[in-house]
Amino acid sequence: MTDISLSDLASADDLRTSVGNYCSGVVIVAGRTPDGGLYGMTCQSFHSLSLDPPLVTYFAGKGSRSYAGLRSLDHFAINVLAEDQEDLAMRFARSDRDKWAGTSWTADRFGQPQLSGCIANLSCARHAEYEGGDHLIHVGRVNAIAHAPRKAPLLFFRSQFTRLERELFR
Repeated sequence: MTDISLSDLASADDLRTSVGNYCSGVVIVAGRTPDGGLYGMTCQSFHSLSLDPPLVTYFAGKGSRSYAGLRSLDHFAINVLAEDQEDLAMRFARSDRDKWAGTSWTADRFGQPQLSGCIANLSCARHAEYEGGDHLIHVGRVNAIAHAPRKAPLLFFRSQFTRLERELFR
């Protein structure tokens, strides 16, 4: 293991490499405008923030075109991806094609896209947004949840998708 003190931190790449050793889940943040316009983006910076009130948070780069559409919505959905949804994660991580073509989803009670086949779908209301360096920190209040506890999650570790060992889900 190589020790790097903060005073030796040479670049953002050093920080990215170090924190890349922290495994995270993968979600798609999705939203729909009142006129039916759809937005969505893959995100692995998603966390539970509070149980009372029920709050979750996700982080989006300030330059994200997808987040530019999502940030104006009063409601949105967090879709926690299952291990077999890597292709969906890759589709929503890119902005050079129609992310929604062929994507199976249903609307929650607020009209927001709940993607099919996910481990969990959280229906959220906009709560707050904060500056965080080159990212924006978005906080949502959870209004409703659907989940499939027997499904295994899609994970992100060391800049690539990975999966848990199957024994955990028997």
